[in-house]
Amino acid sequence: MHMQIPLFNGEDHEIWSIKMKTLLMARDLWDVVESGVSEETKKDLRIKDMTALHMLQMSVTDSIFLRIGRATSSKQAWEILKADFGETELIQSGKREDLVLEFYDMRMKNEESFHEFIEKFMEVVSRSKFYGHEITDQELIRRVLRSLAPRFNQYVINVRSEDYTLSELLYILGEFDRELASQNQEAAQLHSNNKRGRR
Repeated sequence: MHMQIPLFNGEDHEIWSIKMKTLLMARDLWDVVESGVSEETKKDLRIKDMTALHMLQMSVTDSIFLRIGRATSSKQAWEILKADFGETELIQSGKREDLVLEFYDMRMKNEESFHEFIEKFMEVVSRSKFYGHEITDQELIRRVLRSLAPRFNQYVINVRSEDYTLSELLYILGEFDRELASQNQEAAQLHSNNKRGRR
């Protein structure tokens, strides 16, 4: 079974390290990364260690490889990456605060489709949850309704957040946006045809 090695480019170390740890565990290599091996270790453990080191080397960009290129064990390479890129509690707390602010400041732009907005919105939500900010579905529903572009105003007035689950609301608003876009396209086409007819 072929498993793709996640590539680390220097950003989002926490996400990469979780993916990489899972891959190493699936290959039965995590124990040598976590515990290390000594020179006296049996040959089969040294082979596992070199396999894990190779996977770590292959999982980073060339510029980051330069930092771990001289590591002689998978544990050493892992610890170098963690020291250089790992997120301390202070960094995680700062990211969480930034994401919470972004979550509450998000507004849909007039030219943006509902799908484009929700994709960005849900990415911020996912990142916020990853860094420990708990958000209920009811809070998500309220934020979506408050963040919509003015073209949704006539529709949002009739929607009470308690009436729908998040997925139902997203589906309904997506359908409304598609219908509105279709009507605007038809109106623009009609206007264009009327202009041509007057000439």
